[in-house]
Amino acid sequence: MANPRVEELPDDETKKVSVEEHEDESSDSEIEGEDAEGLPSGSTAVIHSRNEKKARKALEKLHLTRVQGITRVTLRRPKNADAEAKKDEEEDDGEEVDAEGIEDKDIELVMTQANVSRKKAIKALKENDNDIVNSIMALSI
Repeated sequence: MANPRVEELPDDETKKVSVEEHEDESSDSEIEGEDAEGLPSGSTAVIHSRNEKKARKALEKLHLTRVQGITRVTLRRPKNADAEAKKDEEEDDGEEVDAEGIEDKDIELVMTQANVSRKKAIKALKENDNDIVNSIMALSI
């Protein structure tokens, strides 16, 4: 068996493509023109790697914006956490919901099992004719 090697790879850097006007017609100028189609002469375009594009898209989903002067962002999460970022839903505004005909123990059971507010638990119980199991299933999906 061959001994395994450990190689240190350089970080992916963004490539900058510069478009300049040349008076002579050479193969170099044709290549530059193909790389930066649609760019005005003298402008600079930044080409991003696939991983950087994915990272930018993930930051967009979290509604994070670009800040001048910040070049690196590190996000850490616990190993057992969900990978998706979730927005907090608006909780009830303190309004009392009519719980007439529904027992308090049923409401509490649905609240604890489905991890929802009292308002949502009462609404689910009313929609499912006070059936606890169907209410929990409806809130869990």
